[in-house]
Amino acid sequence: MSKRVLGRNLDSLSSLAEDGPNLSSFTEHSTAPIDSPKVAVFWMIFGSICFGSMNALVKWTASNADVWMIIFIRSVVIALIVAIIANLNNITLVPKDTKTMFLRCLSGLIAMILYFSALARIPIGQAVTLQYTAPLFVALLSGRIIREKVSPSIFILLILSFFGIILVISPTTEKIEPDAFLALGSGFFAALAYIFVRKLRQTDSPASVVFWFALFSIIGSVIQAAPDLNSLTPKILLALVGVGIGAGGGQIGITMAYHKANAAWVSAFSYLTVIIATFYGYLIFDETLTITNIIGGIMIVCSGIALVFISPTVKK
Repeated sequence: MSKRVLGRNLDSLSSLAEDGPNLSSFTEHSTAPIDSPKVAVFWMIFGSICFGSMNALVKWTASNADVWMIIFIRSVVIALIVAIIANLNNITLVPKDTKTMFLRCLSGLIAMILYFSALARIPIGQAVTLQYTAPLFVALLSGRIIREKVSPSIFILLILSFFGIILVISPTTEKIEPDAFLALGSGFFAALAYIFVRKLRQTDSPASVVFWFALFSIIGSVIQAAPDLNSLTPKILLALVGVGIGAGGGQIGITMAYHKANAAWVSAFSYLTVIIATFYGYLIFDETLTITNIIGGIMIVCSGIALVFISPTVKK
């Protein structure tokens, strides 16, 4: 595959408007998928904003709703949204690669359970930081699972981004919280889920991937959530619906992104969620920023910008 360098001038960036965003590719599947890194970046930014907002809502509702309730309402909202989109476009959601679809759903559900549990127990910034070790796990695992080559320059930038996140959220390492390992485990299983999403682009539409993950999560949480449904207040229910909308937008964003570009390359842009979540933490949960935090944020942003100028390569 020939290499392409992105972002050389404004004319090359203007092609984004021609390439996308286009939700028709969310509901359709092509037997010969074509990578489009610039479109992938757009979808990842969109998904990161949605997920950042979702994180704040999950943290805010954690004291009034347990993890199973959050997962259940979130998944119901997503399943309904995707089902409506698919119905309007006359698209079937029947999975084709059922084995990979099951693995994507299982790893995604485990990641979500661990992550929402961590959000309820540790600061939002710390939870998001550890969960977003997923891009590093993607870089380490994608070559073995879906045989995508990760160039040394991309891997170096991923490491730089990760250290930047540490500076943003945890400038000192004096104490290790056991609950933090929940978020770290979530990052590992999220990486597996993202890699399986990348593999599913060969057989299934993004709409099918998102829908079946939502349905799988409903089945996996309904028994635990059902007894407490009647006790939900309108305010908490509305917030949980907001979690579902944010998660739905995030799922659409990352699924489209992983369908459009190299898994390890595009995963680095998900770090934007950390910055957004940190902003919510400062605005809503009274978390303060230090000079170290600001330096870490600059490292993350600079790494993300540098990645735009590096073309991903694929080993077939």
